Amino acid sequence: MTHRRAVLILLGCTFVWGASFTLNKMVLDRATPLAYMTARFGCSALLLALVYRRTRAADWRIGLPLGALFAVQLALFVVGLERIDAGRAAFLFSFQTPLVPVLVLAAHRQRPTRRDLLTVGLATLGAWWLTRPVGSTAGFGIGDLAMIASGACAAGYVVIAGSVTGRHEPLNLLAVQFVAMTVLAGMGSLTLEQPRIEWSLVTLALIPFLALSSVATFGGQLVGQRLVRPTEAAVLYALEPLVAAGTAFVSLGDRLAPTQWLGGFTILAASLIASGRGAPTAAPANPAV
Repeated sequence: MTHRRAVLILLGCTFVWGASFTLNKMVLDRATPLAYMTARFGCSALLLALVYRRTRAADWRIGLPLGALFAVQLALFVVGLERIDAGRAAFLFSFQTPLVPVLVLAAHRQRPTRRDLLTVGLATLGAWWLTRPVGSTAGFGIGDLAMIASGACAAGYVVIAGSVTGRHEPLNLLAVQFVAMTVLAGMGSLTLEQPRIEWSLVTLALIPFLALSSVATFGGQLVGQRLVRPTEAAVLYALEPLVAAGTAFVSLGDRLAPTQWLGGFTILAASLIASGRGAPTAAPANPAV
């Protein structure tokens, strides 16, 4: 696989994540967050049932902690999304973009290049303009903290996944992660909330669909990050709020202010600069991470 193809895979994953933002909100209107996660990732695990027979002990040693981190990230994400508006949530989650190069420096002793600093700065500035974080008059609360923590977990996942995917079959790691995510979400649902899913045509259609998209996109993330550096990947993922805003513009008729359009084009420019640097050197494997 070439670097360009890996970038295209990550871009495809980002577009699906951004476009499904509204779909997740629709399910969360009819289900509690952790119950929804349990159902969704339980379905994802079933879709990969044939993969488990070829997993190795090493896949479980790496996949279970990765799945636990991913489960915490997504649990915090859906809790935050349930409590604050989508624009504010998208901005706070984009905290992962500037955090990734910091974690890379701490984990691998790799200093960010000038291009890294430029693209990360542009993506962060674009997210600020696009999502209008000051547009809400609500105070800083649990939803905001959950989104920031989710972004921090996402940054950690990007860095760790970039370190281990070269030594494991991506589908094997993904299958193991879904087990950890389903179990942790189920335990959390039973202990931290009153689990509820309103089984209707909406949930019966969307939960299996989003489970399938999880297999495709989370698997694509592991495949793509074999050849794409974590910092570069984080800038590509910064396109997610832009896609979410575009989806709302097309499907819901939401209008974007001139500043939001400027933010979107700034994020797009950062992603183009980051992905146009040629085949990078992958982050070195670091078992200690």
